[in-house]
Amino acid sequence: MNISAKELAKLINVSPATVSMVFNNKPGISDATRELVLKTAAEYGYAPKKNEASGASSRIIQLVNYKKHGKVAADTPFFSQLTEGISTECTRQGCALHISYFYETMDIDSQLDALRAVDCEGILLLATEMAPSDFRKFRDFSVPIVVVDCYYDELDYDCVLINNIQGAFNATNYLIQCGHKNVGYFHSSLDISNFSERADGYYKALRANGISTSHPYVHPVSPTSDEGYRDMLRLLESKAPIADAYFADNDIIAAAAMRALRENGYRIPEDISVMGFDDINVAKFSNPPLTTVHAPADFMGQFAAHYIQLLAESNTKLSYNMPVRMTLPCEITIRDTCGASSDL
Repeated sequence: MNISAKELAKLINVSPATVSMVFNNKPGISDATRELVLKTAAEYGYAPKKNEASGASSRIIQLVNYKKHGKVAADTPFFSQLTEGISTECTRQGCALHISYFYETMDIDSQLDALRAVDCEGILLLATEMAPSDFRKFRDFSVPIVVVDCYYDELDYDCVLINNIQGAFNATNYLIQCGHKNVGYFHSSLDISNFSERADGYYKALRANGISTSHPYVHPVSPTSDEGYRDMLRLLESKAPIADAYFADNDIIAAAAMRALRENGYRIPEDISVMGFDDINVAKFSNPPLTTVHAPADFMGQFAAHYIQLLAESNTKLSYNMPVRMTLPCEITIRDTCGASSDL
């Protein structure tokens, strides 16, 4: 027998208001409490009544943040800007935004039932951490779905993302134009589609400049601050060959690498140039400020929200009923971490 919200709150010693805030995805709830509420709800068969978690608005767009491990799709400035862009466009279009978190480590069926209970016009699936097989869970939804920040060739969904290949190509090419002959790569040790595309852009730039793609300067680094820092310390302790310039899969990796490099006596950019990707706040305030690829997260959110509403209004994909990949261009933000090669 299903339990009520009040009974659920009593089971885990929280207030009914806390339960309501979790299912309405309101701020002010810790991740631990949120996870406890969702886990217990799944265990005891609680699900909010239809429209209970979505409010009174008759027009609702649902943003689903799929968390496979939470190491990339975390509460970073990039995803805050993306969400703000979605919210801004939803407000402009006169509809409500309902934000849901989907945790792969929790009961799958209960979470899918909770998503279906929201009477929405369409779903924006923030799929940064998703693998191709993960999308099978969302096959049976009756509303349009647009995938955000992820792309795989086999997907049968419209996708909106930044042009990772172009951004990584331009970043690597910029380092080469600075005169660096050995341009290395701090590649994320955690594989997602965005990082795979950035790897394509990096190697494409090397080939375009007649540089061999077979070299010892590609190093796996965790995309989280603390783990990335420790990975770099281990790399430096191993006495592995170090390039004179590096492209990093994201700003967090770049900042962690720079911290370890500085502590080991390297000067940036005098000894080693570093280029990041995303242009989040850590890039502005790193030491020195990080040259990086600016990813238009806010605009990507606005564009995705506008597109899902077009699909909802027409109740179709496009006239020729084929999935569309929409990529938004990136540009380099020049700061202080990329200098000219000492060989020039």
